[in-house]
Amino acid sequence: MVIFDLDGTLYRTHETSLPPLYETCRKYNLTLNPEDERVLLFTTNDTLLDRIAPDMSQEQREQFKRDIHIREIEAIKEKGRLFDGIKNLLSDLSSDKIDMAICGMGSKEYIETVLARCNIAQYFKYVYPSVKGLTKSQRLKELLYESKLKSDECIFVGDSVTDMTAADDNGIPFIGINWGYGAKEISEYDAIAGNISQLKSFIYLFSVFSKVGRDIKSLDTPIIIGVNGVDTSGKTEFSIGLQRFLEHRGFHTQMIHLDDFHNQRYVRMKDNSPEGYISNAFDMKTLEKLLDEIKAGPIDRKINLLDLDSDTYTNMQHYKTTGKSVVILEGTMLYRPPLDSLFTYKIFLDISFDEVLRRAIIRDVPKYGKDFLQKYIDRYIPAQKIYLDRFHAKENSHLIIDNNDFGKPIIVQNNNVITS
Repeated sequence: MVIFDLDGTLYRTHETSLPPLYETCRKYNLTLNPEDERVLLFTTNDTLLDRIAPDMSQEQREQFKRDIHIREIEAIKEKGRLFDGIKNLLSDLSSDKIDMAICGMGSKEYIETVLARCNIAQYFKYVYPSVKGLTKSQRLKELLYESKLKSDECIFVGDSVTDMTAADDNGIPFIGINWGYGAKEISEYDAIAGNISQLKSFIYLFSVFSKVGRDIKSLDTPIIIGVNGVDTSGKTEFSIGLQRFLEHRGFHTQMIHLDDFHNQRYVRMKDNSPEGYISNAFDMKTLEKLLDEIKAGPIDRKINLLDLDSDTYTNMQHYKTTGKSVVILEGTMLYRPPLDSLFTYKIFLDISFDEVLRRAIIRDVPKYGKDFLQKYIDRYIPAQKIYLDRFHAKENSHLIIDNNDFGKPIIVQNNNVITS
């Protein structure tokens, strides 16, 4: 379930709120400044009146709110607009059977008018407007309770500290957007979408990450997660995102990159065949020893590993775990002896070999030259095919993710074979 804030996230509130605000303030001889506009856009009329008319009588306050409400509803019906790309986003999510909800701080009439004007009401399974006396955190809690949803089954998308706090208070992963009215205050948050395409990608990624979090939360620690896939399948970026997500969920994590465990060039190149790549590319014994130590108890150690460019052991890596850490090990050809039995949870990022070559042209050819592409054709891809056939790495994974589109990872298989 993706739960959206409305104002400043989906809807261009300023276009239909500020003109009625100024019109109503002129009627009551009230003066506004730009900061007052901002207060209105992500708080309430009462908060604004506390600021600009603290001595106004209660009767006048109620009349002011009625006046501005009438004008605002009329403005919405006449010219209310979504931010560019929002309707397509909602349509795409709906097509992929992703449930959605609204949790806003506007009245029921206000939200329903916006949804009707913008023709998006059909996309939302639940719509939760404001209720007098309740915070957004409390309304979000009610949504979870009444819909029988668990917090780790949801994602909250918003544009302000109020939204972020509501998500945190309810244990819901949060995605911020930078085009809203409170974007400045949340700009340091890890997951901030700068455009609709990035927001869509975050939503699909967080849906996958949430699934991983649910799967591992009851497992015995330390937990070792493998992120495997063929070359260029997106293992590193996926793992970095998963690490950030799990840390926000309260897990202590440690990242390990298989690429740090390459053997020296003379070992890697003594057999240029695909079988030689499988056997000689990586120092599996050193990595196996490290994982055994992690499983045995907390570690805090530094290892001098290979720097690929200089072919010298000058790549100092620091690994530190607690007894309850989640270790993420990402790399190619992981799910085979001697490592395969050491993983608690196995993820496989699946892409086609045509996609491998397309990405290699983008990623590797600019750095290593056109001749490097032939290594994929002659050595790397044949080695991957042997690995997949011999060790059934994909079939034996707990989670298989179609990652042919970086921006839209999709779970295609979930093997519930986890043992704690």
